[in-house]
Amino acid sequence: MTVLGGLATSVALAQGVPEGSFAVVNGEPVSNDLLEVNVQANAERGQPDTLEVRALLAQELIGQAVLAQQAKALRLDQDPQALARLEQIQQSFLANLLLEHFVRNNPVTEQQIRQQYDLFLKEMTGLDQYKISIITVPDQSRAREIIAQLQGSEDKGLFAAIAKAESVDPSREAGGELDWLLPQQMVPVVGNVVANLVAGRLSAVPIQTRSGWNVVRLDDRRAYVPPTMSQIEPQLRRAAAQQSQADYVRSLREKAVIVQ
Repeated sequence: MTVLGGLATSVALAQGVPEGSFAVVNGEPVSNDLLEVNVQANAERGQPDTLEVRALLAQELIGQAVLAQQAKALRLDQDPQALARLEQIQQSFLANLLLEHFVRNNPVTEQQIRQQYDLFLKEMTGLDQYKISIITVPDQSRAREIIAQLQGSEDKGLFAAIAKAESVDPSREAGGELDWLLPQQMVPVVGNVVANLVAGRLSAVPIQTRSGWNVVRLDDRRAYVPPTMSQIEPQLRRAAAQQSQADYVRSLREKAVIVQ
């Protein structure tokens, strides 16, 4: 128990509140454990643990207790829909509690991280990265005009000038220029066109996406060099943990007797 928690308990006891509780509402104790759970939840959101914060939380919990007691007095907790919602809340909480328990007792191993990296290499080796520039406009006919205008000009700065003047894509500030992209980082229809372009060439026709009509130019391409395992270890660790949890859940479902 924290110093602040101990102080609150001492004050409560002095006022006739039973040990283990910080208040009594209509004869029903409100437990210190409930207060501590809320203090911890606040701390995880960056809220400091102070007497003022605890006092506010205590008042909130007392208010909740008053409302909950009235709901029970009206037998709202016996409504079939209410019972179903309570069951859902309990099952969801217990499921999350189980997964937290599993994670604590099954830390990710270096072998699991290596396995995730091997899968990553298998998927990413041999890919190309593309440097592209885009101009996105709402109207298809205007996009066609831009393509014709660019194809008929030798002005290398014209693309950037039109992008800054007309594009609705955030890249307009950079003259339409985007960072190096892998195929899976692009909208599929754009990626398919880019993969078949020669560096320096435009898409023959505008490409429609949710953002509008796109004029795409391939500026360059290069072989993708995957990062080392140490460079992406946090991502690999998360992927390994997720895979481990998924395997655990699948094993429980396979063992369960399910009748539908």
